[in-house]
Amino acid sequence: MRLILVRHAKAEDRKQWEGEDDLKRPLTLKGKKQAKKIAKYLHKRYPEVDAIISSLALRACDTAKYIAKLQKHSTFFLSPYLNPEVGIDGYNKHQDEIEEDWQTLVIVGHEPTISEFVKNICSKGELNIKIHKGCVIELEREGNENWALIGLRNF
Repeated sequence: MRLILVRHAKAEDRKQWEGEDDLKRPLTLKGKKQAKKIAKYLHKRYPEVDAIISSLALRACDTAKYIAKLQKHSTFFLSPYLNPEVGIDGYNKHQDEIEEDWQTLVIVGHEPTISEFVKNICSKGELNIKIHKGCVIELEREGNENWALIGLRNF
C-alpha cells in the first residue's frame, strides 16, 4: 500500500488573516500553480488513486480538489480530524482508512502534524524532516506494520 501525504500549497499570509477564520485562508496564485503541479505529478506517478482525504481548511481542500480533478475514480472526502488544530490524534483517527484494502491513499493536511505523523509511522520518532508548503511525501508499507519513506518532493 502507498500513503501519499501532501502539505497544502502556498496560502495567503497568516498575519493578514489574524482575527478571521483561519480555515477560510485561500491559496495564493503561486499556491494554485503549485497545486496543479502536484496534481499532475501524482496523476503521472499514481494514475489510479483510490481515495483522497483533506482537512476542512480551504487551502487544503483546494489543493485536494486539483488532485481529485485528475483522479476521476477516486473517493474524495473531507475530515475535520485533519484540521490544523487537531494535531497528530486526528491522523491516528484515520487509521481505519489507512488499513483499508486501498492501494493508494492521498491525505492533504498541515504542518507540523504531517512531519510528526511520518516520524511516528516510519521511524518511531527518530526521523527529523521539515515539510514545506506544496510538498509530497510518499510512503510505502513494508509487510504488515512498517512504513518506508520512498519519496519527498517539493513543488
